Amino acid sequence: PAGAPPSEAATPAAKPRPAWDHRSDAVAGKARKAEPTYWHDRPLAGLLLALAVVDNALCYAAFFTVYDYGDRVYNVVEMQLVLLPWLTPTLLVFTCLGTVAFASMLILVECNQLPLFHEIMNLRIYLSALPCALLCGVILYCSEQTKWAPFVALVVVMLFVFSWCLHMRLRWSHQLNTCSKIMLDISGFLAFICGVVLAILFGADRLDVITKSNELSCPYAANVNMPVHIIALGQWYCAPWRQQEPTVLSRAPVEAVVPTQLLCSDTFVSMFGVSIEPHRFECPSGCLRQYSGSGLTGCGIYSLDTPVCIAAIHAGTLTDAGGHAVVYGRLGLPKFERCSRNSLTSDERDAANAGDVSVYTPGVDSSTSFLVPVGGGRRLAVSPPRVLDNLGVQVPQAFHFNNLPYTQEFIWLKDWERTSPDDEGVDPEKPWTRIEATISARVAGVELQEEKVRLGQPDNQLGLFSAATPGQAQSTQCHLGEYGIVCPGTGWAALNLDFCQPDVGSCLE
Repeated sequence: PAGAPPSEAATPAAKPRPAWDHRSDAVAGKARKAEPTYWHDRPLAGLLLALAVVDNALCYAAFFTVYDYGDRVYNVVEMQLVLLPWLTPTLLVFTCLGTVAFASMLILVECNQLPLFHEIMNLRIYLSALPCALLCGVILYCSEQTKWAPFVALVVVMLFVFSWCLHMRLRWSHQLNTCSKIMLDISGFLAFICGVVLAILFGADRLDVITKSNELSCPYAANVNMPVHIIALGQWYCAPWRQQEPTVLSRAPVEAVVPTQLLCSDTFVSMFGVSIEPHRFECPSGCLRQYSGSGLTGCGIYSLDTPVCIAAIHAGTLTDAGGHAVVYGRLGLPKFERCSRNSLTSDERDAANAGDVSVYTPGVDSSTSFLVPVGGGRRLAVSPPRVLDNLGVQVPQAFHFNNLPYTQEFIWLKDWERTSPDDEGVDPEKPWTRIEATISARVAGVELQEEKVRLGQPDNQLGLFSAATPGQAQSTQCHLGEYGIVCPGTGWAALNLDFCQPDVGSCLE
């Protein structure tokens, strides 16, 4: 107002002071706790940092555990993990974020002496440790007790979270509001319970209580190759994925130990009958000198009336000195070719008309199997099917030795790919049916060329040479190829890629 002293006019009005200031008010009548200095926290911070480094390293170990699978799909664990292609790169990203947090601590806290240790550690928990723990939990859900790194990484992360919550709750409680304290208590308790429960289940081998893996009916086996079941022969073999060359098969001979003694003139049919099984034999020396110059029919694949010892010399399996070898019975060809090898010239012979053929299996149920009961049904033997050309003429059987590129029996698992869960043929209760393989094979004169086959044993599976019944798909027509019988589109009926029967088919080291 006018006339007031100049000093009073220049003095601003004083703001009312609050009755309670949380920054300086005493708590429960006691003086405020003193702020702990940096050096007091250094030993404890070092222990927490060491534990954080360990859990980050274990997350890397879990990453390499999954990454090491590569192209392998040899058991139910690897199958489930390859169906999660995002898992490996995501785990690596979050694990690297944890490493970046440690580098930030080194630069900002140690070098520049900035009080950011707790802030960086909190960020690491939310942006690295907990996401890595979640991803390790996914791996553990798929692998259960088969891999140690995901389990240990998950438990150590839970231990770190519990330790960090306990540290913050006890050491810095004076700076926390009630809500923060409650959240720390809940987080620490859940981390502790989770770690303890997982440790108990893992140690008791009862993680299936959580994963329900027993409902898949597909036991784990530490296969190093893919188990392959050749249905027609009732035999299991092992083959790797995505190799540059096929896996050569060596079928077990009927004569397990003692070979059949042959004379130089003994033919296949006279000694082994009309057989498509392998037979171990022994030839005497001097067969080349005794050969009359006739009777050798075929080039690598021979007619049944060809002398076995002479054919073995011609094919390069034996020399004139004789010795032991294995001969393979097989389905026939439309024509046996003529060629000269190892001082021998063979004859040619037209055996059947090239083109479509009808194949009739020996089984009473007209299945794809070549197995028939013998000895009163006490065991099964491989019996050849009847192959008729387009004129109804039976195609004769043949034999070969497993030593030439065009006669070697093989399985070639060329590739596999993930398919959509909605694709035809995918069974939601059998996740392995989402894997579709591209295979080629040659066994007993039957050839598969670039066939598409889903993993597992399909429902309502039709035999390779069977007539369809209601609810089954008809196999396509077979035809005589240059080196055997080719049946396009029937890979699923000729063999199974099945790792869910380790009691009968496994490929362990």
